[in-house]
Amino acid sequence: EQPPAPAGTYAIYLLRMSKLSTPLSASLDALPNAIVTASILPFVTSTDWLNFRLQSRKFYEIVHGHDVGAALQGFGDDVGATQQQNEDEESKALWCLALVRDYRFDYRFEHQKGDEEDDGCRPLMYQTMRCNPDPDDEINPFLSTSNVFTVSTAFISWKHWRKIDICLHHDEHGQQFDVSPSAQLVGPYFLRAAHLWRKIEQFCSDESLTGDLGPMIQSTLHPGVRFGRSLVEEGYQDGKLSAFKAVYSFYAGQSLGDRDGMVLPGLFGGYNVYDHLSHSCWSSPEVLTGSKVVVTKDVNDLKLTVFDVESGDLGIYFRSTRSRTPGTKAVRYGNSDDQILRWFENHANLLQKYSVGRLTPGGFKSILRYPSLNDPTNCSHAVTRGVEVVASSIYAVEIGGMFVFSIRMRMLRPEEPDYMSPEERGFDTCQLVSRYWRITHGGEVEEVRGAGVVGYYPLLREGDHESLVSDDGGRTFHEEDSGEGIREKYFSYQSCTDGGEGSMEGYLQFKAGSILGGAGEVFDVRVAPFPLKFPQCYQY
Repeated sequence: EQPPAPAGTYAIYLLRMSKLSTPLSASLDALPNAIVTASILPFVTSTDWLNFRLQSRKFYEIVHGHDVGAALQGFGDDVGATQQQNEDEESKALWCLALVRDYRFDYRFEHQKGDEEDDGCRPLMYQTMRCNPDPDDEINPFLSTSNVFTVSTAFISWKHWRKIDICLHHDEHGQQFDVSPSAQLVGPYFLRAAHLWRKIEQFCSDESLTGDLGPMIQSTLHPGVRFGRSLVEEGYQDGKLSAFKAVYSFYAGQSLGDRDGMVLPGLFGGYNVYDHLSHSCWSSPEVLTGSKVVVTKDVNDLKLTVFDVESGDLGIYFRSTRSRTPGTKAVRYGNSDDQILRWFENHANLLQKYSVGRLTPGGFKSILRYPSLNDPTNCSHAVTRGVEVVASSIYAVEIGGMFVFSIRMRMLRPEEPDYMSPEERGFDTCQLVSRYWRITHGGEVEEVRGAGVVGYYPLLREGDHESLVSDDGGRTFHEEDSGEGIREKYFSYQSCTDGGEGSMEGYLQFKAGSILGGAGEVFDVRVAPFPLKFPQCYQY
């Protein structure tokens, strides 16, 4: 006795035979719509549905709903309102099924949120986008954040996703090539990628956040491309590429190096401590070794973020280990299918919490990865006698897992909160004399005292400062060249500390007037506690 054939086999047989047999087509036409939509169509491909719709007016209306079927086929409106509503619901359910099955939308989750048209919004599966079909266009991106839109029916959404799918997974001769389920187009991934890139675009265009740096970053981004066929040719057709394709379809790396004598700013910013400079750029995919693909590069080539096509994992590689194993995971938790997407989404969210400035005195502008005042959980702020100090830290995995802390100081201006006039504070200028730190980590307390800060003895005045350096312990001073006369809003310096998680606080000792200016009061400016924290999930 032969085992029973799967239900899908009978469904395919019936549909194919209906094209050849008029009586069979008529028999199918006589079936109740519920049987056709529940017991036949779900077992065949969405492409077969398009062929099925041509058999009769009824089939067309099952696939497209009464209104579309009647309008496109030229039939009059002779169906009752209840029957018409049922047919439209059946059509909607079919194409929602197609979106779930073909492009991995989650119908149940979306409908828990509600999709009533009166609410002015529809679930995620009604959002789609237009793509650039020209594979030879090197100017315009494959996908653009401005081309995301909401449609009125699930079928229209499916049509647009189908077009993107064809562009991604068809060769130059129009032939479709097979990819594994882990490399298929996932609609929600592409919508998430569009959302994160829109946040980055908004960050770059916000002059209050980035000044002239944002447009410069935007100008370095390469148009998005379709990484479909090229990756298959590299032997990665079975890799976890769904999220990777989504991210790179909008922008595909940055221009690196110099432009007109200026270092191009990296999308991932950086930090500087002593002679260590970290500045990371978004990279066009570059095979490192085997299944490893580079997605970010450090300006000094000391650190790379690497995507493993086979596992879907992201890792931070260092110069000494990049050909073997990652120095640390870039994403510590969660499913590996969308790691690169979650990692990028987190960065897009963090951009609003960073500030912009020069990584080194007189150096090039960059996104500064130290938490800023926009992130009060990880950044402290205190004002003493009109002198403001902002402090925060970042975990630098590539320099032995140390915490790099950034201290920013300035004298407030008249229009700012907590300002004190020269008469109220008792001086026009003040100069840093020494520092004191109380560092708590691993249940232990460490105290540090010293003259100046890393050789600097800054002189502060309202809205300005001088970066004074002493080579003889504070007996004589000279001003460091700030490059083209440019001075930052804050005097800032970076140093580092090792040990476990904890916190840091202290004070900076200033002298009213200047150190060499004769008698003047010495006073302490508070540095409020700020955390020393390991990254909870994402490492950059």
